[in-house]
Amino acid sequence: EGFRTQVKSWPKNPVDVVHKWIISVHKKRAREEKKCKLRIADFGCGDAKLAEKLLQIREEKMISKSAKRRKKNNEVSGDASKSVTCPFKVHSFDLVANGNPNIQPCDMANVPIPDSSVDIGVFVLALMGTNIADFIREAHRVLTPDGKLKIAEVRSRFESGVIGEEESNGKSKGGKGEFTYSKKKSDDSLLNHFLDVMNQLGFNSTKMDKSNKMFLLMEFEKIGKKPDKDATFTAKPCIYKRR
Repeated sequence: EGFRTQVKSWPKNPVDVVHKWIISVHKKRAREEKKCKLRIADFGCGDAKLAEKLLQIREEKMISKSAKRRKKNNEVSGDASKSVTCPFKVHSFDLVANGNPNIQPCDMANVPIPDSSVDIGVFVLALMGTNIADFIREAHRVLTPDGKLKIAEVRSRFESGVIGEEESNGKSKGGKGEFTYSKKKSDDSLLNHFLDVMNQLGFNSTKMDKSNKMFLLMEFEKIGKKPDKDATFTAKPCIYKRR
């Protein structure tokens, strides 16, 4: 609960960022005239805010008269009519539903959907525990062969700050000479190890976004290799400041 409270105080919420990215993927598919719904699996969905945002979107879709007949709808003049529908199908998984009808309670290492049944997998601040590799293997199972995986996670769980060499910063305000400061750098060894493990689990890293000081955004694509059943990974504990 303390961690959720801290996230709410962040200038930018990762759920909103991932939501915006999914919309961009949908628009690209629409330009390519892919008419089927974009199917998403949200692992460790929390209160399913991503599903709530996506499922309220409505778009007009053209339906031919023949299709309407198959659906036993009323005939209309012209060759086609319009139907308003949501372009997304969202599966939201977490350990408990807490009465939320959008959430399917389950173990994220064993979700109740078929193989190759979703286009996008999402983990937003959800890589908890010691069996992270099991979650990723399950995401690999349910994603289509060209599926994408988006991960947003707290930077401190993958990075360590180290103090670099002192650097000159020009003249001081009074013009009385130069001063130096210690530049803080990031140790990415654990992050690089995670990317290696992701490759062992059948995913290729396609994008890394470090622009937000609170969380990392990582994008992966599913590749043909079978996930290594022995690969493991554990991120650093999630530490938050009590207010």
